[in-house]
Amino acid sequence: MSIYDDLTNSLFINPRVQIDNSSKYWDKIISCSVESLNNKSESFCEVNEQLDQDTINVFGTTQPMANQYLLHLAPGWDSNPNKTPVILIHGAGLDATSFTNLYNMGYDGIQQQLVSLGYRVFALTFSHSHGDNFFQAEQLADAILRVKALCKVEELDLIAHSKGGLATRIYLSNMGTTPYRGDVRKYVMLGTPNLGVDFAFRNPSISYPIYLSDSNGVIAWDKITYLGTMIDTADRAIYADGTFPGQSQMLYRWDDEYPLDITQPDWWTTYFGGPGFLSHSRGIDAAITDGGNLITKLEHGGIEPGIELSVLAGDNHMFGLIPGESSGPSDGIVFVDSVFNTDAMVSKGAKLVTKTTLNVNHLELLFSRKAARWVAQQLE
Repeated sequence: MSIYDDLTNSLFINPRVQIDNSSKYWDKIISCSVESLNNKSESFCEVNEQLDQDTINVFGTTQPMANQYLLHLAPGWDSNPNKTPVILIHGAGLDATSFTNLYNMGYDGIQQQLVSLGYRVFALTFSHSHGDNFFQAEQLADAILRVKALCKVEELDLIAHSKGGLATRIYLSNMGTTPYRGDVRKYVMLGTPNLGVDFAFRNPSISYPIYLSDSNGVIAWDKITYLGTMIDTADRAIYADGTFPGQSQMLYRWDDEYPLDITQPDWWTTYFGGPGFLSHSRGIDAAITDGGNLITKLEHGGIEPGIELSVLAGDNHMFGLIPGESSGPSDGIVFVDSVFNTDAMVSKGAKLVTKTTLNVNHLELLFSRKAARWVAQQLE
């Protein structure tokens, strides 16, 4: 393994890790199709294709169409005593296995912990791990219908990690193709960037290790100097002609709140655009435009009344011995202030139950026992 692989895996920047027999964590996995997304597709590159072999076997391809997703049913989905079903919604670069055995690290995830507490647990695997958030909102809306029918209930609870919270918010804010149907009781957010992120532009030093180790992560550089030659990396970049369509939708500028790190390579040209010593970037404003200014649009809406919101942020920016985002309080990826930005969400009458901080990083939100206990308290 190269030094770049070592660094990337230490930072947990979406390493490409295969898990043998991932289906063992589920009672069954159902391939589903969404009619409203028929004939829709999204661009993939080699590093963000579906990797898990059991997932590929059910999808039938490493590059599913946008109308495809997988619905995972955990053990006890039809027999556990708590009859209100729970759907787990994964974040960028991940799939449903992230709630069971993240990166094959051997930890019991939130799925197993909730199942052991008597919950009826389901999860999604989106067709594209960095997919368009409006497409993923449609996949979620379809999954909610299916789970309601399977469990013979009228409402359920949603738990979303990171980027998965934006697709969830689109559905709950009645901004998607499928209107909100009044079928969600509680919405639990884990490290969701409610006021966006600027991580890729603020931290250009990660671009080399992400690119050279073939990690399933996005970069802000559309050109990189490699072995003395400037090479085109647009397919791996965050812009509209890249293969990470949902990433530009997550962007929001935080440079007025938290100053940029001038020790980062090409820090100015990366954030504001232009050629640098090592790279070329189109700048964060261009990428936000490519993403349709989604965060601003979400801030002008609100989650529908009758839904209870619980928000959990991590404030440990360390991934083992390696620091993540450190220019402001964060979980290593998302600023705490972004996670806690809920005023717009409750503007229509949704109820904010709690905002809580735990000393965990962005990925520990998926398996930490104290995070799982907090989630269970919100579901109660």
